[in-house]
Amino acid sequence: MGEPLLARSDGEPLEGVLHLPGPGRWPCVITAHGLLSTKASDKYLLLAAHLTKAGFACLRFDFRGCGQSGGKLKDTTVAGRIKDLRAILARLQDHQTLDGRFFVVGSSLGGYVTVFVAPEMPQVMATALWATPAHLRDLAGRREALMAHGIGAPFFQELAVGTFAEAPPGLSHCLIIHGERDELVPSSHARALYERANEPKALEILPGADHRLTNPADRERAIHLTTAWFTRHL
Repeated sequence: MGEPLLARSDGEPLEGVLHLPGPGRWPCVITAHGLLSTKASDKYLLLAAHLTKAGFACLRFDFRGCGQSGGKLKDTTVAGRIKDLRAILARLQDHQTLDGRFFVVGSSLGGYVTVFVAPEMPQVMATALWATPAHLRDLAGRREALMAHGIGAPFFQELAVGTFAEAPPGLSHCLIIHGERDELVPSSHARALYERANEPKALEILPGADHRLTNPADRERAIHLTTAWFTRHL
């Protein structure tokens, strides 16, 4: 089931659930969900179950405006989500059940945010980016559809300024997993992220897989690859 964990970002509560393998102190994997997702996604529940069996704690949390966390989705920005992920890492730093080693699995926009945060956090040992864009410029053309789902003007104002419109280079210890038939983020983005990353790095294109890794076999493959990557970098 996991235990509830609360952090705060800009005064708003961030709700999380911490899964532990058992008594002791453990390395911890943080999951960072996508733009319109939550910590309750089946992907993260399955990932938490696998990781705890492999000897990792796993923290699932909701960005502000999503799931059970405070704030409003209409106010979400990349900058805000970067703050949220930093706040989660700060909250977990001295947690009594964790040993100070962290890993991040970021999916879609969660992966994009991870590319900005992980290089500045030496306690992050490695990352896995699932279905992650190399840039957000394409989202300008999806403004109406995204606003219909609750995304507000601040997101597009930030995109127009361009500060966070392109993933920065230099991330290392990263595993990039992408579906060959991703209908939202073409696999060319994964290749671009791989080219910008520093060694050690790895790229896995899953044949026939879609953006959400809907096929259970694709999810299992992504989870297996991620667990093995993190175990290698303990």
